[in-house]
Amino acid sequence: MMWLNRLAALLFGLLSVGLVRDFLDKHTIIVLDKDTDIEMEEDEGMEDIINLRPENYDHAMDLRGAPTHVCPCGCNIFNVKVIFDDYEIGTYFLDMECAQCGSLATAPTPVDREGLDN
Repeated sequence: MMWLNRLAALLFGLLSVGLVRDFLDKHTIIVLDKDTDIEMEEDEGMEDIINLRPENYDHAMDLRGAPTHVCPCGCNIFNVKVIFDDYEIGTYFLDMECAQCGSLATAPTPVDREGLDN
């Protein structure tokens, strides 16, 4: 019975080492002291909304026609042109561009939602 406990402990240890090694290969761990002053580089952190567009349009598609609220790439952020009326969105163009891949799509409207309910 003692050899079974040792075998289980050995297998558990090997499994733990494998999981930790896999975790460390995929992630970077940063240890900071509370007195450490951190300066963000220009490439890190939040990007300006103006730069929220793809670097290239190699994988962009023209999906216009059927209204959608999620791009096939998985992104749900789109660049849309709007007209403001009394501090609210009064009108918006139906052509929109995915912020991640640059695909063109048709913006959904309230009428499209009513069509799905029926």
